[in-house]
Amino acid sequence: MLKNFINIKASMLKSSVICIHAHRRCLSYFSSAFNNLANQVPQNVPNQRINNLDLDVFVNQDHKQMDLLDKLTKLRKLKDCTAVPLLPNILAKQLVDFSGPQDAVNVLRSPLQYGIFIDKFTGCHLIDHLLHAGNTREAAQIAALLVERDLCNNELVAVLSLKSFYTFLKNYQPSLQEKSEDSEVEKVRVKFLRNSFENTNAKTEEKQLGEALIKLGSSASLERTLAKNASLLGFVLCDRYAEAEESVTQDSDVLYKDVLQLCRKIVDILEAQSNPEFKNLLDETLKKCTQTDSFDEVLDARVKHCAASFEPQLMSEYAKSYQEWDARFQRAVEEQTKIQDTINRVESIQNTLETLKSRRQNLWFFENKEDIDIQIYKKKVYYPKRWFGKKKKPKAVDAFYVPPNVSRGY
Repeated sequence: MLKNFINIKASMLKSSVICIHAHRRCLSYFSSAFNNLANQVPQNVPNQRINNLDLDVFVNQDHKQMDLLDKLTKLRKLKDCTAVPLLPNILAKQLVDFSGPQDAVNVLRSPLQYGIFIDKFTGCHLIDHLLHAGNTREAAQIAALLVERDLCNNELVAVLSLKSFYTFLKNYQPSLQEKSEDSEVEKVRVKFLRNSFENTNAKTEEKQLGEALIKLGSSASLERTLAKNASLLGFVLCDRYAEAEESVTQDSDVLYKDVLQLCRKIVDILEAQSNPEFKNLLDETLKKCTQTDSFDEVLDARVKHCAASFEPQLMSEYAKSYQEWDARFQRAVEEQTKIQDTINRVESIQNTLETLKSRRQNLWFFENKEDIDIQIYKKKVYYPKRWFGKKKKPKAVDAFYVPPNVSRGY
């Protein structure tokens, strides 16, 4: 029994070491120095309650329960939000750890709403981390964001982006689900509906990734072989089969067998029934293909080679920007702490004055009793008596008047 348990534990440990899951990686593409710098946090913050990019000092002085996304939204609505610098790498790492990879992608996609602009160092670190954790969809979304922002201007970022695209497409599943016509719709009356902007021309995820692959394939950062394979994947995702056929016909000598098989799989998934000629062309090219090396291994080797060449440049640029940000952030924290201390002092003084005022009110009658009596006496007003009835003239009083003798006559 014990022997079986030991064998099971050993097999589990072996599987975790050799990484039998195809969508996960066991080691980082970058060195430990790169990862240590990426995970570095600011030190010597003046207030002990403030930790790294804990934005409570700016938006949540009471330290109530608040999500990081809510803090970023509230910070962006402040009048002096531009005075608070935000470092994309630290914020993206916190979002991945506490909110999830998809929230980090959404925040980086909306820089005007959250004030965070992705850079090459952050993109490389995020892609490496997400591929290591098996979040291939989010890694591909980050790569598409880098291509869209024209940040793939060196071979390391370009090859790493292509690696994330290819890793995601190997286990690709369509994101759009058809709605059933017989589904019951429950209508609920609501108090009000918030106005929201609906972009009717929004591109699907396949279109976004396909356009990013086409743009990446046309850049000068990738060598010709990798660029042609990337362009072919982009043409297939965007349903641009005329250009895909031309690419397969002209560049069949540099196309890898794995890429052609993946294109055939994507065509079947996307149900491109209107173009059977392209399927036949792919099948014929697969039979004649000479590039049988694993495209995954080719990309891994290229990424490691580029990481050794371009990693020092990325680290030096990030270290410089990090030092500038750290100084600005600490300055902003100090200014906000002074403002908050002043506000607290004013509130304390106001509370003291209110306490003294209440105590004085309690003793007010006894201290001013004589003044109150004098004021009451001065306020006394005497009004003449009112006469209800006719006003009669007083009878004249005659002191020498002798009344007649009244007698009874017979």
